[in-house]
Amino acid sequence: MMDVRRLAAPLAMGGLLVCAAAVALTAAGAFGIRLFEPPPADVAGAGETVDSGGDEASASTVDALTTETSDSEPLSIEDRSEYMGREQVIAECMAEKGVEYLPAAPWLNQDAQPRGLSFEQSIMWLNAFYGEAREDWSVPASEWKRRGCLGVGEHAVAVARAAGTPLSAPIPEPDPNAMTEAEELTAFNEAIESCMAEKGFGAVDDGTEGWWDAMYGDAGTGAAYRWEDAGCSGYATHVTGNDNMH
Repeated sequence: MMDVRRLAAPLAMGGLLVCAAAVALTAAGAFGIRLFEPPPADVAGAGETVDSGGDEASASTVDALTTETSDSEPLSIEDRSEYMGREQVIAECMAEKGVEYLPAAPWLNQDAQPRGLSFEQSIMWLNAFYGEAREDWSVPASEWKRRGCLGVGEHAVAVARAAGTPLSAPIPEPDPNAMTEAEELTAFNEAIESCMAEKGFGAVDDGTEGWWDAMYGDAGTGAAYRWEDAGCSGYATHVTGNDNMH
């Protein structure tokens, strides 16, 4: 069985928590999921929402649209503007579910999930964002209604493109004081190394007795998680601001 403590640190360093959620669902600590109701609204155009019980013919036409998704970051001004337009749609959908979503530009290493959430709030957030796809990652993009607010955003992109009026929103400016992903990872590794050195261990498991407990501790799972009990991995995750509970 997978040791959830070992997953906590690398997952937390995923930057945008929703990107780490796929694996974190089975892990514990600061990240997790609880059931949440399905999305209540459909998106009919560039961010415009309508009742999900609307005209069947129109719905079938919209459902036939496919949404292209990619792991590569948008590079052109137009693509980034469209991406931020999608972020706005998602934020509106999440607000309807009673959770906050911060429209974020991943190319600026921004996070959409607010920090300072409790475990239960993190659960609600992730479930609202992913919908059924939280538990079943095979849910196709065409079944966007089952894919939470992310599906709503993807659908809005497809509809707007089909209408010839792509979504758009202002592109945020870089924060000159923000750390890059590389800088965050460096800080995380330095925190691990410093913490482990204080305990008399190296940062790499060499089979020394006690290394595992020093690195991962014996933190509780779910709502019982406490970073203070999660060893050096919990400490490093916390001090770099990636456990959502700092």
